[in-house]
Amino acid sequence: MREIPETEYQTWSQVYNQAAATINGRGEALDKAAEIIEKDMFLLGATAIEDKLQDGVPDTIHTLQQAGIKVSQIDCGLGL
Repeated sequence: MREIPETEYQTWSQVYNQAAATINGRGEALDKAAEIIEKDMFLLGATAIEDKLQDGVPDTIHTLQQAGIKVSQIDCGLGL
């Protein structure tokens, strides 16, 4: 978490909107826009529900752990 000054947000918003409108290389452009604004932040917390059908969940968990983010997994055992 960090407080973002209005002027910084307005500048970033223009970069983000341009990235979102990009046809070729949109993902890379959005990643670059995110890197601009996502700095000097403190993670307060996160929560998620595991979706075994969703692709990329194990890779995402691994990436978070490599970044030093503590990940807790809870198995409720409901077998849903």
